[in-house]
Amino acid sequence: MQKDMKLEWNLAFRIDHWVRFIAIVLLVITGFYIHSPFMSGGTGGFLMGWMRFIHFLSAYALILGLVVRVYLAFNSRFSGDWKDFSIMKNLAGVPDILSYYLFIKGTHKEYGRYNPLQALAYLGMAIMIVFVSLTGAALYKGNLFGFINAASSFAWVNRMFGGESYVRIWHYLSMWIFIIFIFVHVYLSLMISASNRDKTFVSIFTGYKLKKKSA
Repeated sequence: MQKDMKLEWNLAFRIDHWVRFIAIVLLVITGFYIHSPFMSGGTGGFLMGWMRFIHFLSAYALILGLVVRVYLAFNSRFSGDWKDFSIMKNLAGVPDILSYYLFIKGTHKEYGRYNPLQALAYLGMAIMIVFVSLTGAALYKGNLFGFINAASSFAWVNRMFGGESYVRIWHYLSMWIFIIFIFVHVYLSLMISASNRDKTFVSIFTGYKLKKKSA
């Protein structure tokens, strides 16, 4: 089967992807430290101050990255792909692609840029970014963006979950969901790239992927 190198991700999509990825990595590292300091500096020291600063800055970057991604989904001239995230359509295709991932079937149907599990997972991660942002804001004691009092503006989140201690637990558990997603995402990208020999994994770096030649 002959294949051509075709542009899969333009620069805007790639930059947005890596901004969100780096933000999540920094949030995980700093979140672990804030939860349980593992280096000298203590809970109120210089290092803790920097960890908190990087944590909040990364949170802003993650939120901005999501806003940009939603904008691109509806307005990108390269690929306005919001229709690819239809929940019902993708749920119908889950058995097919899941059988392929579990090595029950050797092939799967042809899909667009995202297969059903990818589309649902990415949509789920978008919801998780909103969730972790709300719980993080509810735990913050300062001013967001310099003028929004987090304690009063997001007190409803604490009430909804039964108190700040429960919000803290959900915020912490959310971090593990992101960690698991990243490992599964990277593994499946590598597996599909090796199986299809289509440069799926490197396409997020270069923008290009091997695809079937058009008839």
